[in-house]
Amino acid sequence: MPSSSPFTFPQEICGIICQDPVLGRDDLHALCLVSRTFRDEAERLLYVAARVRGALKIKSFCVSLARRPHRALRMHKLMLWMPPQMDLEADDLSRIMNTLHLCLNLTDLHILEDASHGSKAGDAVQWWILDGHEFKLKRFVNTYFQSHMLVKFLRGQPTIEMLAIGGRGGAGIRGSLLPMLRDLDCPAAVVQELSTPSWYSSNLERLQFELVQSTDAEELATVVALSRFKDNLKSLSIMRREGQGGLDIMVLTACVAQQLPDIKYLRIMDYTARVSFAYFFPFQYYVTMLLLHQRETYHLPFFPFSMNLAKIQTLVVRPPTSALDDHDEHGDANLSSYIELRTAAGRRTAAERIMTSLSTLTRLVLVDKKVHEYARNLETGTIVHHLLPALDVHDWLLVH
Repeated sequence: MPSSSPFTFPQEICGIICQDPVLGRDDLHALCLVSRTFRDEAERLLYVAARVRGALKIKSFCVSLARRPHRALRMHKLMLWMPPQMDLEADDLSRIMNTLHLCLNLTDLHILEDASHGSKAGDAVQWWILDGHEFKLKRFVNTYFQSHMLVKFLRGQPTIEMLAIGGRGGAGIRGSLLPMLRDLDCPAAVVQELSTPSWYSSNLERLQFELVQSTDAEELATVVALSRFKDNLKSLSIMRREGQGGLDIMVLTACVAQQLPDIKYLRIMDYTARVSFAYFFPFQYYVTMLLLHQRETYHLPFFPFSMNLAKIQTLVVRPPTSALDDHDEHGDANLSSYIELRTAAGRRTAAERIMTSLSTLTRLVLVDKKVHEYARNLETGTIVHHLLPALDVHDWLLVH
C-alpha cells in the first residue's frame, strides 16, 4: 500500500527552484507555504534584501522580524520609503529602531522620502532611530532626514564606500571620518564643504551633485572646489534644476574641464529653461534676437571650442530647453535652446566637431526628448549613431 505521507524535495532542489530568475517576490512568498524546506530557502532569498514602502507595510515588516529575528540576520540590504514624520507614532519609530538593531549584517541602507505623500524631502528629524546599531555599512542613501543631523551616525560608519544625501544645504559632515568613501551623491553645498583641507578623505572616484536655482557665483564656487578631488576623481555627474540663472552649459563644461583635466566620464544634465547670455556672446545674441523675432535661443554652434579633457572617454550632455514657447515643424515644444541640436544633421555635425576636438572620446550622448548616442571607433574614426531607449541614471557609478 503506497505511503500517504507527502513527498519532500531535498533542500538542494528547493534551493535551485527558488533561485530561478523567472520567480518574483510574490512567487517566493507562495513557495513559503509549500513546505518547511521551501520556506527556509525562499525566506533566505526574500530576507537578503527588502524594499518596504508606507507606514502600514513598515509596521508589518518590523513586527515580522521581531517575531523571527533569524530573518534579520540574513538582511544585507534594506530600503525604507518613509512616510512624513507626522504620520509616524512613537511606537512606529521604536519598531524601526529595534528592526535596525536586529540587522547585524546590514551593509546597504536606504532611508528614503516617500514622494507619493508630496512632502518636502529631507525634512524629518528623528535621526535617533539610526543611532547605536552594530551594523557596518558600505552604502548609505538618505533623502528623508535633514542631512546635518547625520553627523554622529556617519562618524560611527567608517566603512561607508558610497554615500548619497539629499537636500539643498550643507550637511556638516566635514568632521565625519569617511576614509573608505569612493562614491558621493550630494547637493552642491556639500561639495564645497568637503573641499576644505580639514576633511579626512580626498579619495573620491565618482561624484554626482545637484545645482538647484543656482547663480553664476554659486556654480563657480562649486566648480573651483572640484580641484580638491582632481587626483582620483574619474567620473562626474552634474544635475541642474529649476531657475534660469547660472552659467551657460558650455561655459560650465569648460570650467569643469579646467579643474578636472584627467576625468574619464563627464555628465551634465540641465533641466532648466534657459535664455541667451549676451555678456558671453554679444554679437551672436543680437543676431539671434533679430532672426527669431525676439525668441531667445542660441544660433552659435554647440561647443565650437576645444576643452582641456585629455582622458575623457564618455561625455553626456542634456542642454537646456528654450525659455520661450518655441515649436518645431511638428508642433513639439520644449526644444533645445541650441538651434544646431534640433535636427539630426545638426546633431551629427556637433558630434563630429566635439569628437574631433576630444581625441580620446569614444562615446558622446546628447539628450533631448530622445537619447542620441554617438560611438566612435578610435582605430577607424567611424562614428555610429544609436537611439537609446533611456539613459542609465547610474551610469556615472560604473566608471573604473
